[in-house]
Amino acid sequence: MQYTSRFLELNIPDSFLNINKIPDATKFIAIIYICLTTSLFCIRRSLYNKLSLDDPNVDYNLITLPILQMVPSQIWRYPTSLILSNFIDTKAWKVVVNLLNLIIGGSFIERNWNSSKEMLKFILVLGSVTNVLIVALTLLISLFSNKVRLDIPLDGNYTILIGFPIIYRQLLPETTIINLKTPHFLAKNFRFKLLPAFVMFIMTVTQIIWFHHFAQLFSIWITFFASWAYLRFFQKLVPLNCPSLPTTNAQDIQETLIGDASDTFQLIYFFPDLIKPLLRPIFNFIYSVVVVKFGILKPFQNVDIDISNSIAESRGAKKITTVEERRRQLALQVLEERMVHP
Repeated sequence: MQYTSRFLELNIPDSFLNINKIPDATKFIAIIYICLTTSLFCIRRSLYNKLSLDDPNVDYNLITLPILQMVPSQIWRYPTSLILSNFIDTKAWKVVVNLLNLIIGGSFIERNWNSSKEMLKFILVLGSVTNVLIVALTLLISLFSNKVRLDIPLDGNYTILIGFPIIYRQLLPETTIINLKTPHFLAKNFRFKLLPAFVMFIMTVTQIIWFHHFAQLFSIWITFFASWAYLRFFQKLVPLNCPSLPTTNAQDIQETLIGDASDTFQLIYFFPDLIKPLLRPIFNFIYSVVVVKFGILKPFQNVDIDISNSIAESRGAKKITTVEERRRQLALQVLEERMVHP
C-alpha cells in the first residue's frame, strides 16, 4: 500500500497487509484473545454494577479477576494468570492496537517464519516466562519499598506490543514506513528498523510521566530484552531458500541456524547513536561474563554469522562495515593504486 502527498509518503509492503488467509496459530491466538478479553470486561462490569449499588464510590480499577489478571498478591493461588494474562487487555487503546498488530503483523510473521509452533512459543511460552520474571521482580522490590502495591494487576501482555516491532525490524529492516517531506527540519525517512526504539521511547516516557507505575516500566523493558534474546540466541527455524547462502546443504543450514547471528541484529544497534558509546562497554562486559566466562550461551561461529548476514542482506539489511574491515579495504585500495601507478 502506497500513499503520497506533498507532506508525506506512506509505504507498507503488500505482503505485510495480506490477511486473506490468517495462519493457524495467529487465528487461534486472536480468537482466544477476543474471548478472554471480552469475558474479563463483562465479568468486571457485572461485579462493578453490583458493588456500586452498595458503595457508589467503588473503584472500578480495583475490581480484579485473579484467575486471568496477574495480581502479585494472588499469584500463589492463581498461577494460571501467568499464562492467561498473555491473552487479555483492559485498556481500549491496547485492545485495538494489539488486535490489529496480531491479525496483520502476526499473519505476516507466521508466514515468514513458516512455523505455527514458533508463533505459539513466542507469544505463549516467552510471554509466560517474562511474566514470571516480572512478578518475581515486583515481589522482590516490594520487600524494600512500600510504594509497590501487590493488589493491583500487572499487565502481562506486552509480547505483541513490544516483541513484534523487534521482529518487523528483523524481517523488514530498511523498508520505509513513513517518509516526512515537510517541514524540512522534521523531514525524516522512518523505517521499520527504527520502530522498536520508537515504541520503547513512547512506552517508557508514558509510564514515567503519566502513570508512575514502575512495575509496568520493568515489564516493558524485561519484555524487550527477553524478546530480543530469544530471537538472537534461541529461536530455531528452517530458513527459506536464499541463493546468497554460503552453503547449499539444507540440513547443515538447519543445524547451524539457531537464532539470528547477523551483525545488524546486535543489541547495540537497537539504540540511538548518541548513547551507543555509553552502552557498548556495558554490553561487551555482559557478553564477556555470560558467554566467555560462564558459558551460559554458546558463542556464534563464523559460519553462523556469515549465514545470518546473508539472510539479513536478502531482507534488505545494510552490511555493517567494522573498523578492521574499513582499514583492510583502505589498505587494499592503496595497494591496488600503487600496483597501477608504481
